[in-house]
Amino acid sequence: MRFIRYNQTWQVVEAFSGVKCCLEELALGKCYRVADVCAVLGCSQRHLYAVFMRDIGLPPKTWMDLERMVVARRKLEGGKTVEEVACDLGFMSVEAFRRKFYKVYRTSPGRFLKNRRVFDPSNPMPQAPPESPPADHRRRKEDS
Repeated sequence: MRFIRYNQTWQVVEAFSGVKCCLEELALGKCYRVADVCAVLGCSQRHLYAVFMRDIGLPPKTWMDLERMVVARRKLEGGKTVEEVACDLGFMSVEAFRRKFYKVYRTSPGRFLKNRRVFDPSNPMPQAPPESPPADHRRRKEDS
């Protein structure tokens, strides 16, 4: 079994079960549970760990935790509430989701939503005024 990067996703190829799929979709569908992903791929957790380390460079649980937070961020940006995202991604509680989100992004989901900027072409962001050059950049011409 191998994982290859294709069109900005990880693809599972040559799985023992014959499954060819997107690893991100598989992980999401199995609520980011390593044992459930192994069952679909027809391999042991030990083998999955070895393949992850070889092809991705991270243990499966670490990768799934990070991928889960990427999906969480996208769902929040898409307009879902913190409660909806926590439920969608299989967290046991909203507080567990908040703790995990903070651990990865160093901000709470609520603050993340409050501080995000959405591009609106009809309302361009104000541009910063040009910086003035340092006062000593010009040499004074001295009288000779």
